[in-house]
Amino acid sequence: MTENDTDDDRMTESEEHAGTYPDSVSEEWARTLRVTVESDDRGDETETSHPTISFPDVDTATAVFTDSTLALLRALNVHEPASIREAARIVGRDKKNVYDQLRRLAAYGIVEFVNDGNAKRPVVPYDEILFDFAVSLDSSSGESADDPAAA
Repeated sequence: MTENDTDDDRMTESEEHAGTYPDSVSEEWARTLRVTVESDDRGDETETSHPTISFPDVDTATAVFTDSTLALLRALNVHEPASIREAARIVGRDKKNVYDQLRRLAAYGIVEFVNDGNAKRPVVPYDEILFDFAVSLDSSSGESADDPAAA
């Protein structure tokens, strides 16, 4: 919600989600990214108006949202760095590595770049990421039966 929004705008947003969530979370609702997996057979029972990214499988989703990716997204959200170089400094990583990761995240729509003078400012337009998929623990899900971790 921007500074230019009026009470009427907030009322409309609250009414839109009134049957699903209480009014107090309507602003957070709009700043949540939903991550799904296409192979999830739960259907559309969890359909929402959240911006949604769907991956072909759980492995792909978890390859995108690694621990270092989540740390970078948190740093962008909390520190609001003015440039990619500053983002790299904040997370203590190489600038090229951070730039490559940010480009991949931007391709998925998870991060946006804002031209700010000579710098590109990486921005996360979300406050929350909702992972909405099931992970099968069934041995027939493609995991190797010879995997010692599965024993």
